[in-house]
Amino acid sequence: MLRKFFLMVMCCLWAGAASAEMVTLKTAYGTSFDAYVAGPADAEIGIVIAHDRWGLADEVKAWANRYAKQGFRVVIADLFDGRPVLRDSMAKMVMAQTDPEWVTANLNGAIDYLKRRQDLVAAIGWGYGAQHLYKIASSNDADIDALVAFYAMPKGNQQMLERLDAPILGVFGRRDPAFGIEQLDEWQQVMLRLRKNLDVVTVNAGSGFVNPMSSSYNAAASEEAWLAIQRFLKRHFTE
Repeated sequence: MLRKFFLMVMCCLWAGAASAEMVTLKTAYGTSFDAYVAGPADAEIGIVIAHDRWGLADEVKAWANRYAKQGFRVVIADLFDGRPVLRDSMAKMVMAQTDPEWVTANLNGAIDYLKRRQDLVAAIGWGYGAQHLYKIASSNDADIDALVAFYAMPKGNQQMLERLDAPILGVFGRRDPAFGIEQLDEWQQVMLRLRKNLDVVTVNAGSGFVNPMSSSYNAAASEEAWLAIQRFLKRHFTE
């Protein structure tokens, strides 16, 4: 009951005047997937959001509503085909059962949907979703104009990194055991040598700090990350 009440309050605070709805979109293969769409259809800039291991949850929709309120057109592709994720063991099972190629196809379908009307498209992903966005951003036909990745560094060799041409903002918690400062510094040095446009922001929190339902949720760190994204998008899309 407390979770439901909190989400209702959060969605009311973050929701904009633009309508939001669930729609069915198509991939390049002709398959269908569900997506949450919010914000004005005639927005100049679109944002595709790739959810984390918890699926298309209300917390992710709240983030979409927050961007929609700012005038962005936002799409969240359901990467788990409607399968609910209620606990960590279930998340691991769903991810293991999900074909990564179809995840990529669904995200590309969401990007293509935005590109029909939006001039520029940014991609924002958390953890599981961020890894798939890195894969898309490094493909030969990448159509992402900026990428924000929470709790994730790209997995691949130098050739994969060389193909990452979009500006990237990496957001990490300094208390996340998966990423040490030395590891982040090494990544930054590699990207600098490759002349890639990478910014890294670290906040005093653990992994999952932007999710109000997570035990690692940190309101101050979440707001710090939000402001960093605002600056990043403004720098690359409006200046």
